[in-house]
Amino acid sequence: MTKSRVLALLVLLTSGACREPWPDATLVLAVPAPIRTVDPRLAVDAASTRVWRLVFSGLTAVHPDGSTSLDLAEAITPSAWDGEGAPVAYDVTLREGRRFHDGRPVEAADVVCTYRSLVDPRLGSPVGAAFARRFTAVEALDPRRVRFRLRAPLATFRSDVILGIVPRSACGNPGFALGAAIGAGPFRLQEPLEQDRVVLQRVGRAPPGAATRVVVRAIADEGARALSVLGGGADVGLGLSPGALDAAGRHGNARIASAPGIAFSYLGVQLEHPTLADPEVRRALLLALDRPALVAAVLGGRGRVAATMMAPEHWAAPADLQPAASDPARVATLLDAAGLRPDADGIRLRLRLLTTTARERRTQADAIARQLARVGVAVEVRGLEIATLLDALRVGQFDLFLLGLPEPLEPDYQGWMFHSRNRPDAALVLPAALDDAARAHPGCRRMHAAATADALAAIAWDALGSPPARGSGNRSRLRDPLTDCLLDLGQRAQTPADRAPHYHAVARRLARLLPVLPLWHEDVSALVGARVGAVSPPADGSYLAWTRATLAPRAEGGASAGSAQEAP
Repeated sequence: MTKSRVLALLVLLTSGACREPWPDATLVLAVPAPIRTVDPRLAVDAASTRVWRLVFSGLTAVHPDGSTSLDLAEAITPSAWDGEGAPVAYDVTLREGRRFHDGRPVEAADVVCTYRSLVDPRLGSPVGAAFARRFTAVEALDPRRVRFRLRAPLATFRSDVILGIVPRSACGNPGFALGAAIGAGPFRLQEPLEQDRVVLQRVGRAPPGAATRVVVRAIADEGARALSVLGGGADVGLGLSPGALDAAGRHGNARIASAPGIAFSYLGVQLEHPTLADPEVRRALLLALDRPALVAAVLGGRGRVAATMMAPEHWAAPADLQPAASDPARVATLLDAAGLRPDADGIRLRLRLLTTTARERRTQADAIARQLARVGVAVEVRGLEIATLLDALRVGQFDLFLLGLPEPLEPDYQGWMFHSRNRPDAALVLPAALDDAARAHPGCRRMHAAATADALAAIAWDALGSPPARGSGNRSRLRDPLTDCLLDLGQRAQTPADRAPHYHAVARRLARLLPVLPLWHEDVSALVGARVGAVSPPADGSYLAWTRATLAPRAEGGASAGSAQEAP
């Protein structure tokens, strides 16, 4: 029996069993990972973040192209300036008429409580340290106005205040025990949160024909996830591998929807490795990779080769920076020049590549290892549970690692990944001395002086028994004064037009240094049931677009029985 007929039989067997009696106006999303929390102050994983954004609203919102818009905020205005005329405080005026799901108005006290709770150790927010590094105070001026005081001018302010606002009555309720999550977003939590399912009810009027209720179901096995769509138990299946998508998409009761995405996959490099410390060796590894072939093989062609972290349509991505093409001949030249000549077995270099245990990541890592083997680089691939993997990266126990960023919306995120202050070992280290490249750049002396003062203050506080938080993002351990300077300048400039030249320069600098090897921007793809109207998957993977799709009535007796029976 062919695989197609096996799948068709499975669909027939499961078409009734896997369905719940959801009303026609219920949209069921099948996702790969559990929803761990709907508390916006605690969520760090993609599934939880995408759910809380349906339930909560922030002061602002950020879009896939890097632009921002006002949400709960009606206006944001500077209210204090430093000696150079750059804002160091902002007043946020809330919109009139915005209410939480229980009818209470969203007020300044709710905003203050939400942001102050981030630094409360009883909450344990993973973003608390980042907030404390940027803000000195949040205070209510009156019921509709909030003042944020900054430690230094901050171009990212509008994208830093996207956090969902929590009512002050719930600020002391971490994780919203018993499902008591009340936000001001388009949906409210209808049932207590379960990790394998969250049920949301729309607040207000739905678009014509769209869902009034959304169920997000966590189904770890991708085969079961695909079958849930084919069998009518779910309307949209997300996070499916190319093979699962293509196999399921051949059946007439579901289709594949795909659109360019912004998620960034990359190969991290240990810059303190005795061989990989040479940037020309890192360049050889990049040129050994046939990335279009990898995209075709491991993504089914649903992706774009990346030149930088930011997707091409983002304002911070330089248009003139294109992905380097594979060049095996140059690879051999570069490796020979580095003294890495083939041994009797044809091997020039042995490396260990770490990634997660996710099947897709392991498949990608194995494909990368096969391509590197063709140029004499033997790569051992090891899949680790995510917590174990992150621990290994933190202490530097790796040569290469394969990971991805699901939502690189704000270019300042490159500071988290590449600024020397975010090295895991950088808490009590003075900035590196300015080299010729940094010394020649206007403004770098001032940025370096400020960074040195901050480092000296951290050392002093450590001596007094208050050690600073260590970095966690710069896992490759890059330490480059010009990159630091450009990132600081980009964070300080106030408009995208002023910031763009700094981030364009960052991208070009990183393309020379290669602390990570850019791989691809994966498309956002989904398996969509026949009753779901036309919709283009959002570039950032948001669930909101699916809630606007029109829904046809559910078929009686199993949505897919007829189509599956006729599958070839």
